[in-house]
Amino acid sequence: MAIRKNFESREDIIQALAVSQGATEEDFKKFSESKWDASTGTYYSHGKMFSKLSIFKAKNYFADQAAKYNKVGSAEAKEMAQMFDLAYEAIDAIEHSATQDRKPLE
Repeated sequence: MAIRKNFESREDIIQALAVSQGATEEDFKKFSESKWDASTGTYYSHGKMFSKLSIFKAKNYFADQAAKYNKVGSAEAKEMAQMFDLAYEAIDAIEHSATQDRKPLE
């Protein structure tokens, strides 16, 4: 007979599956909050992992797109450029904040 449980969210199902495969409370803590692994340059946030290379590529992409849209000159293009600038600055702020803290994963 199978044990049934009513899951309230997708996260509940994922956690139940993880526990069935041996995940511990420490494993959940590792990925539930945003953390910076200074030794690898990897950023963990809400269960997602962003490598140093993917962060570098994202920053370059947003910088390139902002420059491209700034050259167009229309109001819509300027607004798009601002959004790309914002994305770049947000990544940069996270990166700088995390590297200044220099807190390795626990």
